[in-house]
Amino acid sequence: MSGLLAGKIAIITGAASGIGRAAVSIFTSEGARVVAGDRAAGVHEVGKPGEVVPVIADVSRREGAAAVVRAAEESFGGVDVLFNNAGIERLANVVDTTEELWHEILDVNLKSVFLCCQAAIPAMLRRGGGAIVNNASINGIRGNTKLAAYQASKGGVVALTYSVAIDYASQGIRCNAVCPGTIQTPMVGTRPPDVLQAMIAKHPIGRIGQPEDVAWLACFLASDRASFLTGLAVPVAGGRDIR
Repeated sequence: MSGLLAGKIAIITGAASGIGRAAVSIFTSEGARVVAGDRAAGVHEVGKPGEVVPVIADVSRREGAAAVVRAAEESFGGVDVLFNNAGIERLANVVDTTEELWHEILDVNLKSVFLCCQAAIPAMLRRGGGAIVNNASINGIRGNTKLAAYQASKGGVVALTYSVAIDYASQGIRCNAVCPGTIQTPMVGTRPPDVLQAMIAKHPIGRIGQPEDVAWLACFLASDRASFLTGLAVPVAGGRDIR
């Protein structure tokens, strides 16, 4: 078997659509066997039997995070790669953000990363190490409007990435974050045309990204080709990070 992830066992959360679904396709094409986790039933439509094990799980809850790790160990024998991709976005400034909305966004976007890392790291250590890639956002390192809770959650993902990277580097676990700009996902597809054009205008490259743009970067960071990279928050944002 050949490919960037040949022989690797990977967990991908938020795998039913968008970046997660693209990552399942790319990771398996590069030789990985994948546990695809999502709380949506559509995760059963992702990937091929034998290459992909779908698991319906809410990874913002401890039992959901444990379930995807258990599936990887029982189905394939362990965990080498974790792509923490599950996430949601809601528009609201800090005054308009209710406490319920704050908790919802922080649970899905940040708490899930904590819980999945906590569950997966012992499994990785049993195999001598591994690679974690966290899906943060350009909004985790740059400012934006009406995204108070979302931006706080993604900034937290970046900070947690640094913490995991420095704590586990000596034990063979690398941890990096990808920071997407606007990506053509179902979430973005609901924007009015004028709003979408304004979003495109923020990207000097002149377009928004595709899910594959992020998934390929995640694949590289998870691979042994990136063996000297850890503790990075890498923009994949068409130049939005420099404008």
